[in-house]
Amino acid sequence: MSKIYTDNDWNGIIPHIPPGYDNTKHNVIFDHHSHTNYSDGRLTLKQNIEWHIAMGFNAIAITDHNNMRHIEEIEGIKKQYAQKGIIIISGFEWTTIRLHFNFLGISKWDERVPYKPKDNKIIDVIDKVHDQDGLVVCNHIPWSIYEAKYKNHPSREELLKWGIDFIEVVNDDSLPENVYDEESVKFCNKHKGEIGMITGTDMHIPDGLASGGVHGWTLLNIKEWTEEALMEELRKKNTEILYSEISFLDPGI
Repeated sequence: MSKIYTDNDWNGIIPHIPPGYDNTKHNVIFDHHSHTNYSDGRLTLKQNIEWHIAMGFNAIAITDHNNMRHIEEIEGIKKQYAQKGIIIISGFEWTTIRLHFNFLGISKWDERVPYKPKDNKIIDVIDKVHDQDGLVVCNHIPWSIYEAKYKNHPSREELLKWGIDFIEVVNDDSLPENVYDEESVKFCNKHKGEIGMITGTDMHIPDGLASGGVHGWTLLNIKEWTEEALMEELRKKNTEILYSEISFLDPGI
């Protein structure tokens, strides 16, 4: 029987503090990748946000698979959570059987998502996201190759050439051996300033992450506590990644 979650499951919880987090250097703890019941997530939008707060995040992107049906509800809830110091960004996970992208900071996506896109289509959607002043992240490369066994996944060199903004280097809904993408970390360090690193919980079920819990956090520093300021800082690709081999578990429920 599936567990039933409520809006009150995380009431009174003292939020996690990521290991090594220094609030004199960074004031943003960001998760760019999570799901709600607008796609295949178990939680409502509000429950998703409450879980993130309990896990120590203060900035969240909602990236449901191949739809933005959450957009109206997000717009209605952003101000409420802004008063609590939480920034919420609308996003979209472009989900194909060749690769997964997250589009961050876009307000609409009306195009049909192809099942198996060719190179020219991938390049086209990257350009269209940038036309909306959004950002493109390639998600969970190890999961895509070793777990989903996608064939013909673009190389990191191709993704860089095509103009994506970030590679997700920690994904918590991957098997433990695929959570930390060391090869992508090395690649992003080699091409620092051209492509950035970012982490994602990829949360569908709060206590059902394939890795066993949360291992990664994306840190930034912004002067104004707004979505616009966060997006502008992300465009600089100036993120710091915290990674813990020990998983952080849901403190609620």
